[in-house]
Amino acid sequence: MLNSALRSRAEYAELGADGLAALTSPERDAAIVKIVEELLEGRETVLDLCCGYGRIALPLARAGKSVRALDISPNLVEAGRDQAVEDELAIDWAIGSMTDLPYAWDTFDAVICLWTAFHELFAEDEQINTICEISRVLKPGGLAIIEGPIWGPATASEIALGMRQGPEHRIVTAEHADGVTRVQYIHDEISYGRLCAAAGIDKYKVYKREWGGKRRLILEIRG
Repeated sequence: MLNSALRSRAEYAELGADGLAALTSPERDAAIVKIVEELLEGRETVLDLCCGYGRIALPLARAGKSVRALDISPNLVEAGRDQAVEDELAIDWAIGSMTDLPYAWDTFDAVICLWTAFHELFAEDEQINTICEISRVLKPGGLAIIEGPIWGPATASEIALGMRQGPEHRIVTAEHADGVTRVQYIHDEISYGRLCAAAGIDKYKVYKREWGGKRRLILEIRG
């Protein structure tokens, strides 16, 4: 297991499903589910990569999608599985890392990786491995969606305070209004293009859009 995965597992073990759910709202989640359903229209088999407690996987299954859900955090997967059982939803849950997916080639019509999960990978080899794995499990003509925060240049003050570190100062440490300190690797069109090129992917696009009340950066990969 890679260092980023170990860090994420420890963080979410402490935060728990209730703590993670407190960082969003039913209204925001409903808006995001609507966007995802529109993007995935006509696609039936979906992998929710880094699914957490199932905030997107569960609604997609209710809407009739065939959903598999994977996360590095056993406690979050357990919470999602319990809710699925209660709601009588047939979701295939798995514990694992996004850098090494336990699925065969050409399995899914769509892969989604949302809520900055991909941006918790801090090493470029981890990022490339994940892009390769997502592409591998996509069917020909399939669609993958990665969503995360928008890049902004580092200020001299942020660098001096250690808030921006790593290559091109892309590793950002920030305390948010909810009091939670997050560390994320921030991408843009250039860094996403670099990863896709390294993974041998040329069918992709990067764009910004409104996403549940926030402006976010989206990477789309086509199978």
